[in-house]
Amino acid sequence: MQGRRGRIFWVVPVVIVLMIIGYYFYGWKIGAMLHPDATAYDLETLTALASSQIDAGKKSGDFYISGISKNELKEINNYVCSMNGNVSQYIILENTRGGMHIRLKYDISDNFYVYRLYKYKEPLPSDHPRARKLYDKVCEILEEIIRPNMSDYDKELAIHDYLVANCEYGYEDYSKADSFRSYGALLHGKAVCNGYAEAMALLLSCADVENAIMTGSAGGDLHAWNRVKIDGKWYQLDATWDDPVPDRGDYVGHMYFNVTDDIMDDTHIWNHDDFEICDSMEMNYFERHGLICDHNKFEGVVINKAANDINATIEVVLNDYTDDYDFSFMQKIQGLTCYQISSHPEPYGDYVYFIIYLNQRTE
Repeated sequence: MQGRRGRIFWVVPVVIVLMIIGYYFYGWKIGAMLHPDATAYDLETLTALASSQIDAGKKSGDFYISGISKNELKEINNYVCSMNGNVSQYIILENTRGGMHIRLKYDISDNFYVYRLYKYKEPLPSDHPRARKLYDKVCEILEEIIRPNMSDYDKELAIHDYLVANCEYGYEDYSKADSFRSYGALLHGKAVCNGYAEAMALLLSCADVENAIMTGSAGGDLHAWNRVKIDGKWYQLDATWDDPVPDRGDYVGHMYFNVTDDIMDDTHIWNHDDFEICDSMEMNYFERHGLICDHNKFEGVVINKAANDINATIEVVLNDYTDDYDFSFMQKIQGLTCYQISSHPEPYGDYVYFIIYLNQRTE
């Protein structure tokens, strides 16, 4: 009997050790096999999975990850493509040879609850007191600018022009965090790129225009903007870059309104594999409004617009620009302050973006 107990005494810890070793070498693989829809081998995939859960209003999610460092996990919010929240915390549940089993906890934003109330009449939660103010502002804006029977393009243009005219790029001194949210863009009229992108996404979603937030970099900095689906085709849209710095009040630019990947490639960087292809100019602002011009048409457009508004800012796109382009007709325009050509340093795909200022300061 004593010998039997002795064998049990050493067999049990050996089994436990073997189980631990086995889990260390194979536990992650087993978990990943059992949960393929929650497994990620790079930060882009993990970010997409997390964004999907945030959009569904979930408070947390468990994942099996490999090839993603702890430092990358700390930066995950730089890549989360959702207007509805971000990652508030990550917890490593197991760290094995194959990878990590982690839990992401989410901070669901006011946008989610505002949208759910606007579309489905779901009541606002008591722990989001500012959601009511944001909801009231969204209702006020959409009632002001959206009309019955508007096309998706017209809704998008109205929302874009409202946001650019009523928001100034920058940080709120007393609440810097608001500058990253739609709350800052819509309630305070001041935001940075993420705030612009969130506000566009929230207003477009409430107006039933399919859209999503894009993330990447521009001008050497992390950046957020939007993509919009109009009549079955995706377009890129950057309201932040259509708003001049310093702010020029009601002026609204359209250089980045419904552009292609080719045009956006000149100034923005993003992971093309993560987003739908944007290759149509059909709903581009300049195409839609007959402002893509050769030299003959260009002269007539500029002269007519200048005659209709002596304080105009005139935007056109040239499709036949050369270094010896003839601008002599500009001498006929009264009040010409200056004009700018985008070919250097910012081209416009195969075109050149041209802007003219009449009777106004441009600094």
